[in-house]
Amino acid sequence: MQFQLAANRPTAAMVAAAVHPLDPGARIAIDERRGVLEVMSTASASQVAFALQQIGCEVTPLENLVHISGGSTCCGGCA
Repeated sequence: MQFQLAANRPTAAMVAAAVHPLDPGARIAIDERRGVLEVMSTASASQVAFALQQIGCEVTPLENLVHISGGSTCCGGCA
């Protein structure tokens, strides 16, 4: 799942601290340039969004996924 981050962007450590109680195996990738957060987790998007809101991070779920290298949207076509 991917989220657009608001101006108050969290660090990866902050996101991990918020998400790992929901899913200790969750993987997180942040595209700083685009302000996109990708969370690969068994938790639902609404659970992740709520956890992030609890740390003061406003996010908007993305409907059109953005490729973040190595993330779940990777098609393997990059050379």
